[in-house]
Amino acid sequence: MNESPLYDDELEAAKDTVKALGGAKKVGPIFWPDKTPENASRYMLDCLNAGRPERLTPSQVLLLMRMGREVGHHGLAEHFMSEAGYQRPVPINPEAEAAVLAHQIDGVFGRAESLLARLERIRKLGTPT
Repeated sequence: MNESPLYDDELEAAKDTVKALGGAKKVGPIFWPDKTPENASRYMLDCLNAGRPERLTPSQVLLLMRMGREVGHHGLAEHFMSEAGYQRPVPINPEAEAAVLAHQIDGVFGRAESLLARLERIRKLGTPT
């Protein structure tokens, strides 16, 4: 991961992420599909302008970080981690994460099968012959 630029604030980091994603005209309509592309773009720019009252919600900031990660841009996530006193975030490896999740799911299903078999045995004990 390359060294990220230092940002003065979260809005600057968010602006840089939107730029990395292709700009407000591309990102705005993803966030606000109910608006016209022009209005969505304008609203995105307003949300990133310190002089305007419009702001992204926490879930929208998270979406912006996720979208940035997809294109290899980690500046917004790095800014928040740095400001909160954490080390730089390390993006997860999707294949490794999928393997871990698949293993956990296999374990859950294996346990469920065991519990189901036990339940069936108990039910048979309680059934008059």
